[in-house]
Amino acid sequence: MHLAHGTWAVSWRLPNLADDERIAYIHRWSKRLLALLQIRVQVHGISPGVYPPNHLLLANHISWLDIFVLNAVTVSQFVAKSEIRGWPLVGRLCCGARTLFIERERRRDTARVNGAILNSLQRGDCVAIFPEGTTSDGASILPFRSSLLQAAIDASATIQPVYLRYTNTEGKRCCAAAYIDDISFGESLWRILGHRGLTVELSFLAPFPAAERDRRTLTQFVQSRIQAAHQAFEAGQTSH
Repeated sequence: MHLAHGTWAVSWRLPNLADDERIAYIHRWSKRLLALLQIRVQVHGISPGVYPPNHLLLANHISWLDIFVLNAVTVSQFVAKSEIRGWPLVGRLCCGARTLFIERERRRDTARVNGAILNSLQRGDCVAIFPEGTTSDGASILPFRSSLLQAAIDASATIQPVYLRYTNTEGKRCCAAAYIDDISFGESLWRILGHRGLTVELSFLAPFPAAERDRRTLTQFVQSRIQAAHQAFEAGQTSH
C-alpha cells in the first residue's frame, strides 16, 4: 500500500507541490518505507542536512533501496541508468522524483545528462550519483566512472563521498538487500522482507569543493576515500 501510494503521489501530488513541500514529502515517504521494511538507518559522520544547495553526493551502489536510504537522510535528485525506468514500481517512483536517466552506452547522452546536472546544481539542488554505474554485493568497491563529474566542477559544487553498507544483527556485512545477478524486484523485496535485523550504515565523509581538481583526479580521490572507508569497516568486522 505504501508503494502504491507513492506511485500515485509522484504522478498526481508532487507536481503540484512547492519545492520545499516536495522535498519534505520524499523525505517522510522514504523514512516510512524503511520503517515498514524494518530497516534501521545508522549515520556516521556529519550528514549535509535534508537538502543542501549545490551539493553532489557520490556513493557506492548495492541495491534499489539505496535511493530511498539516502532520501531518508538527504533528499537528492538522482542520476541513474536508464534501465531503472522500466523497473516495476521503483521506476515510476524514480521518474516522479525527477531522476535523471542516462543511457551509458550512448556517449552523446553523457553530455546531455552533464548539462542537466549542471542546471540542477546551479539552481541550488542536491544531486546524487552512483559512480560505479551498477550495483554490487558490497564485498568490494567497483571502479568509478568520471564522465558525470564535470558538471560539479563547472558548477563549483561541494562534493561529499558517502560509503553505504548493509549489515545484519551482528554488525557484519549482509547481502540480503543486494540487487544483483538478474534477481527480479519481487524476489529482492521478498528477500528483504524475510530478513530481520537489517541495518544500513551511511558514512558521510568530509565534503570538499569540486573546483580544486580536474575530473579524473577528482574521481580517483573520491574512490580512494570510499575504498578506505570500506577497508576500515571490513577490518573492524574481521577483528570482531
